Formats: sequence, C-alpha cells, structure tokens
Amino acid sequence: MTTIFPIVSSILLVMLLGYGLSKKLLTDSLFWQGISKLSYWVLFPVLIVRTLAHATIDTGLLLPLFTIFTVALILILVYCVLVARLLGLDGASTAALTQGGMRHNGFIGLAVLVDIFGLPGQELGALIIAVLLPSTNILSVLSVSLLVRKNQPQQQFLSTLILKELLRNPMLVGVAIGLLLNVLSISIPTILDQSMDLVSRAALPLLLLGVGASLKMSSLRGRWLPLMAGLSAKLLVFPVLFLGGAWWFNLSPLVTVCVVVFGALPTAVSAYPFIQQMGGNAKLMADIITLQTLASLIGLTFWTSLAIHFTGLVL
Repeated sequence: MTTIFPIVSSILLVMLLGYGLSKKLLTDSLFWQGISKLSYWVLFPVLIVRTLAHATIDTGLLLPLFTIFTVALILILVYCVLVARLLGLDGASTAALTQGGMRHNGFIGLAVLVDIFGLPGQELGALIIAVLLPSTNILSVLSVSLLVRKNQPQQQFLSTLILKELLRNPMLVGVAIGLLLNVLSISIPTILDQSMDLVSRAALPLLLLGVGASLKMSSLRGRWLPLMAGLSAKLLVFPVLFLGGAWWFNLSPLVTVCVVVFGALPTAVSAYPFIQQMGGNAKLMADIITLQTLASLIGLTFWTSLAIHFTGLVL
C-alpha cells in the first residue's frame, strides 16, 4: 500500500490543482470547456489510437474481459436499482445512481496504470477501455431510458439512440481505429506517429486538470444516503466483482491488477451531461461524481494494493 499511495495521491493532487485553478486563477468556464473538449475529442482518442495500434494484443483476453465486464455491469445495475428502491428514490434519481455505479473514469484509470506499470499498463488499460466501453454505453442507454419515463424514447427509436451514443463517443471511435490498424498490421507513418506521440503526452495531464475543474464540491450537502449508495458501488461492489471475475478466469497477475484498478475507478464526468440530456437527476449525478472522485484516493489505493498482494505481483 505504501507503494501505491504516492502514485494515486499524485494523480489526485493534479485533479485538485485543476479544481483550485478553476476557482482562483483560471475562473473562465469557457476556458475549461475548451480544455475538456480538446482532451475528450482529440487528445485522448489520439492516445488510444496510437496505443492500440502499437500494442501486442492478446486476443485470448477478449472473451474473459467481455464476460467479466458485462456480468459485473448487469449485477451492479441490479444492485443500484434495488438500493434505490429501498431508499424510495424516484426514477430520475435511480437513473443517476445507476450511472454512478456503472460508468468508469478511464482517464484516471489509464493515468494510474501508466504510473505503476509504464507502457504495459498503458496498453492493457487501452484494451480494457476497448472492451468495457461498448457494454457500458449500451446498458446505460437502456437502463436510463427505462427509468426516466418522461424522456423514455419510443421503442423504435431506442436502437437509434444506442447507436448514436456509440458513434459519437470519440473514445470508441479511437478504439475502432486503433484496433483496425493493429489487426490489419498497418503502420502509422513515422512523421504522423511522432506527432501523435507528442499529442498523446499532453492527454493525461490536461484530462486530469479538467476532471478536477469539473468537480462541484460546494454542492456536496444533503441526501447522503443516495451518495453513500453510489460510493459503495465503487468502493466495494464493483472491485469485488472484477477481482472475482479475474480470479475465476485465472487471468495473469498484471491483467488482474489492471482490471481491479478499473473496478475501483470513480464515475466518468461524462455521466453528468448524459443524465442531464436524458432527464435524470443531474444534481445527484454531479454530487456522486464529486464524492467518488475524492474518495478514489482511498478506493484505488486499497484495491490496487490488495490485488497486487492477492496475485503476488512484483513491481
């Protein structure tokens, strides 16, 4: 744990720096919107494309990872709905709680894996994102559409909405391009590859600053039971499911640790505009994102250290 804590702390400090800058020095919200758009639509997809294009992909991992992630997503969805019913939450709040349980901030996950494992961690992180994102997006649209009745699309339009969510996700587009280049053994031209490398280096720092700037700490008050329910999904339930799945499929120590890291990640910031668009409880969604991100110092440190000890992985 003493090895992992400084790594996770340094990443959280970068996010807190982004939060501080957004409140005191760089207070123009348009500036941070630009940083967010640049990172989300350009920098991170370029990083994913280049990483997957150069990666040595173990195709034997694809089915186990897909099975682990899909089963875990369905179980966490059921968990969040049951807890929401026990708490008496309405459909809009239940939708926010499910997204707080299901979605993962891949930016933070990739940053953690790069800091711990270097290039192998970056490649495995990109592969995990490639497998996890489609299932997450499909189940997110289906669950929220059913929970938020007033914005529930007609049956014939539901498939169109799912397809739209998949196609407009720049990370999924980056995944598709990177995997295509890898499978077809197409080499990126040297000059373009070097340019992409330079762009990729800016991705994670700017993304972490942007995540910090998006936190809404002043709104963290009241309704603690739903917030604790969302926190339990990420501090307890999801990491256990991912660790259990990795053990069941007898994945290698390195892959197991990388999978568990993603299980303990806070909710993606993109859950907020998604819930807002779909008619869910945006205020609760913002609070869940903020609390989970702050608590990720504890969750990521504990679960990463436990996975390393459990697998006997030597750093």
